[in-house]
Amino acid sequence: KKIFLSKKNLRNLIWEQLEIINEIAIKNNTEVTHVKPHGALSNLACEDIEVALTIGEVIKKFNKELIYVVLPLSEMEKASKKLSLKYACEIFADRNYEDNGQLVSRNKNYALLDDPDIISKNIIKMLNSSSIICFSGKKIKCDIDTICIHGDNKNSVEIANKLKITLVNNNFNLLKLNKMLKFT
Repeated sequence: KKIFLSKKNLRNLIWEQLEIINEIAIKNNTEVTHVKPHGALSNLACEDIEVALTIGEVIKKFNKELIYVVLPLSEMEKASKKLSLKYACEIFADRNYEDNGQLVSRNKNYALLDDPDIISKNIIKMLNSSSIICFSGKKIKCDIDTICIHGDNKNSVEIANKLKITLVNNNFNLLKLNKMLKFT
């Protein structure tokens, strides 16, 4: 069930969350470098330009140096460009994609991937082709800056370890997001 928030409520929600995480970072002598809407909010922002713009506007007002983590070719990426925000395009290692570039709904039995070898091979194909590879085999050209592995996956640590080894073995340079050339 979707919960719809007014633009004002959404702004307040994002602002409060940014304040909280920023306070935690300061107390731990670190900094927040990027913002990634999570779960249902991210899914909604991928499809709804007004939600994507609202999130982006709050990020920009809070700290224009923050990187907005977005799904490639989504309304979030369009909003980032419109607002002249720094943004990073994120692909999901452990999820399948529909032919429109959106994630397969978790209601479908083919939504999730859990085999570390298959995942690693799939990510290398995506990175080498600069494309999302859909469940059907269709390739959609896009920018790829970062990779997500869901922590609630039963073997997410195994997937992360295998993927890291595979990326290094394929000469990919692993960096903190804010240290990428496009942001320095």
